[in-house]
Amino acid sequence: MKIDVKSMRYGAFILTFANIFSQLLGFVYRMLLSRAIGAEGMGLFQLIFPFYSLSMSIATSGICVAVSRLSSEYMALGNYRAIKALIKRAIFVFFCIFSVLSAFSALFASGIAEKFLGDSRTRLAVYALIPVIFFTGIENIHKNFFYGTKTVNPPALSDFLEQIIRMSAVLFLLKFLAPQSDELMLVVIVCGMLICEIFSSLFLRAVYLWKSSSFSESGVSDKHMSRKIIKIAIPISLASLFNNLLSSLIVIIIPRRLALSGLTASQALSEFGVLFGMTMPLLNLPSALIVGLGLVMVPKLSENLALGNYSDLKNKISRSITATSFVILPSLAVMVPLGGPLGEAIFNQGASREYILPLAIGTAFSIYMMILGSILNGLGKQNISAFNFLLGNAIELAITYFLAAIPELRLYGYIIAFILSTALTMLLNFIQVIKTCKIRPNWSRWFVNPLLASILAAFTASAVFSYAETLFGSGFSLFAAIIASILVYFGISAFQGK
Repeated sequence: MKIDVKSMRYGAFILTFANIFSQLLGFVYRMLLSRAIGAEGMGLFQLIFPFYSLSMSIATSGICVAVSRLSSEYMALGNYRAIKALIKRAIFVFFCIFSVLSAFSALFASGIAEKFLGDSRTRLAVYALIPVIFFTGIENIHKNFFYGTKTVNPPALSDFLEQIIRMSAVLFLLKFLAPQSDELMLVVIVCGMLICEIFSSLFLRAVYLWKSSSFSESGVSDKHMSRKIIKIAIPISLASLFNNLLSSLIVIIIPRRLALSGLTASQALSEFGVLFGMTMPLLNLPSALIVGLGLVMVPKLSENLALGNYSDLKNKISRSITATSFVILPSLAVMVPLGGPLGEAIFNQGASREYILPLAIGTAFSIYMMILGSILNGLGKQNISAFNFLLGNAIELAITYFLAAIPELRLYGYIIAFILSTALTMLLNFIQVIKTCKIRPNWSRWFVNPLLASILAAFTASAVFSYAETLFGSGFSLFAAIIASILVYFGISAFQGK
């Protein structure tokens, strides 16, 4: 049987497989990094990401979605000449934006560190992140070309190798350069990031040049290409900018609001580091199982729209929601009883047990939100998707600001905001998908059956772990509980007719 390497199922499988390994490697990397620099160091490391993510949203977010959608559309129509022109134009636009952004960052690095990030120790890291942003932008443009043309193997391989290079480079530099200050420690970590981004951008560029050399000269240059890019890129870029700004403000204000609740600056940064550097990555591990689906969704739905294949479009949306529930719900449900022991075994931090249940609920909402947002982008409803994300982030920021400073709540104030905002955004995206596609929800298949099976799997995991721990210790007990929960979940799903 010949495998269709252009199908959505193949693309999602390859990207999911690669993301599982990448996430696992990234998780191991965070574990080793947390042990090397401690909870406060992880909190300081997390502070530089608002600047990084905000810069990337300005420079690449809209361009990358435009590249993915338009390359898929041109490929479906056999217009190879337009695809080549698209990549050249996208790189040129990115370079122009990056030039302005890098000049601004270099001139105001001290202000960015002290006023925006709230810690002067991040100043040198701001400078060091400028070349990282450049190479990451080039990498992402080529990645989205491959996603759009349904050639998923190169970006999947790149992600896998990138994680290995980043982990090796950062840990090697930390060990042998042994920086004496927190400021230099951050620079060393960013230099390790730069090494892996240089590799990824050069690797994907080389593969693109090789692949595009085999393109025929069929098709014509699209005289409306610039207008199409602008129509897609501007709303997504603006929404991404505001969303990342709001997300960055949320991350930045948490240590400050925790300090107002009565914690010292060091305690606030440590709690922040435990939550965002350790507990959240633990819960986000299952997302690796479904990330590939979101990446291939946009170009595939765009292709169906271009060809007028609405029946297949509805079928793909239904299968995508079902697959998300089937994978994510049991994974997060089992994390509830086992996440605490896992967190303590890996990070030697007991706080993860305290927050695991409410964060698991919020994480489930956020993954549905992401998949439904990808569906809307593929349907050409990027404006609506962007507005929903923006509204959710604004609500999260407001609730976090008021609740995190309350001594009785502290981090629970952020968690409440996280759950409410992601639930609202998921609901708005879901309603818009149903309305746009005129698709009838299959509640039992999409949500009810996977949820019931997941709850039973979680109870199984809890019971097996509690019983086995008294006999064999936590290591074997975790393994036995996971295996038992998997068997129960698949058994119940088979009984339900999955």
